[in-house]
Amino acid sequence: MFRATQKFTPSYLPLYRLHSPSTAYYSTIKPNLKLLQQLRQETQVNISKAKEALLKHNNDYDTALSWILEDAKTSGFAKAEKLKGRIAKEGLVGVALTKGFEGRTEAKGTGMGDTRGAIVEVNCETDFVSRNTLFQQFVTQVASTSLLLSSDATSISSSSSNNSSFIHSIPLPLLQSSPLYPHPSLITSSSTNLPLATVQESMMELVGKLGENISLRRADAVVLPDMNENSNVINDKDFILTGGYVHGGDLFTGKIGGLVVVKLSSKTTKQGSSFTHPSEQINKLLRNLARQIVGFNPQYISENNVEAIQYGISKDDYIKENVLLSQDFIIGGGSVRDVLEKAEKEFGNTVEIIDFRRWEYGEGIKKSAFKI
Repeated sequence: MFRATQKFTPSYLPLYRLHSPSTAYYSTIKPNLKLLQQLRQETQVNISKAKEALLKHNNDYDTALSWILEDAKTSGFAKAEKLKGRIAKEGLVGVALTKGFEGRTEAKGTGMGDTRGAIVEVNCETDFVSRNTLFQQFVTQVASTSLLLSSDATSISSSSSNNSSFIHSIPLPLLQSSPLYPHPSLITSSSTNLPLATVQESMMELVGKLGENISLRRADAVVLPDMNENSNVINDKDFILTGGYVHGGDLFTGKIGGLVVVKLSSKTTKQGSSFTHPSEQINKLLRNLARQIVGFNPQYISENNVEAIQYGISKDDYIKENVLLSQDFIIGGGSVRDVLEKAEKEFGNTVEIIDFRRWEYGEGIKKSAFKI
């Protein structure tokens, strides 16, 4: 008598594999290739993640995008928690400038106005990540966000201990909790309808993507003065103009960055009392002054700001090396003071440097403290 000792499947019966409803559903659709490419460009995720998002949401782009952003946020916070003890000693400095005039333009009845700028430092663990496009874009966005925040003089200047300064520190908790301003190259018709993630949330997402600890170290911005509080420094016939420069990176980020704030009188100009934008010569001067600050690292604007000189050091040599107005101008033409005097004759205005800032990534961070 024959007894079957093991189960077997007759060769003439077809084999069926059970599928979960979601798996079966995925097999009936294919990702839209155009949407797949657009989703990858906007989120920088890999092709597998972009494909999963589209299949999961039946090629609904907005829903797939929202899902990717939420997924990145969740995984980023988890990754950041694991890496938060690591020292971030590398990074970039970012600079952002307003493109047009603002402030007291209409009140003065002239086409000219003030300009502002912001400078930030964001750190990571390695130089490799600092050269990553995603990291560079994030630093640029943080600088743009800082520039936007500085338009509210009350929240910024009230937190500064130096009310005579034109460049003020932005409180990091305020910046971290603010919506991250979109990078111009990443704005699309669909993304503008989505709620903006905060700077802190976006930074955590970036940690998840790049796999390194990332920290926002500092942020400063030019704050336009209150005429009532600064009447002894600025009057209604002066303008505040800002120049910026970064070295060792792209147009917006680098290893060293600088801001310079200039007071320009509008009493007389070759163009008359009404012009809608600074001349090319003024813009060029502002940029070169910022380059001067980045390249020569001055400590003071004028000799009057020098408090003390170390014993044994030549006073003349010290002033020429550390005082901005006494330094040789970066592109020639004498000292910075000589160049400003020439500019005054050309523009028909008084040109005065009233504040500056120079930052280098990682300065003050102990390199030996870095450990994995």
